[in-house]
Amino acid sequence: MKKFFAIAVIAASFVACNNSGEKTETKDTTVAPVVDTTVPAVVDTTVPAVVDTTVKAVVDTVKK
Repeated sequence: MKKFFAIAVIAASFVACNNSGEKTETKDTTVAPVVDTTVPAVVDTTVPAVVDTTVKAVVDTVKK
């Protein structure tokens, strides 16, 4: 029985010391990405603006 425990202890120590396998870097997902607000957004002025044709346009009936 002592031999069994001795072999089990030695095997357990080899298994416990063999932790240098594949390591993957963990990234912090709780931090929001940094957005640079100093650069203005690019607006494409060559494309005409989209008009919603499903909504009737409001007509101003007040005479000026």
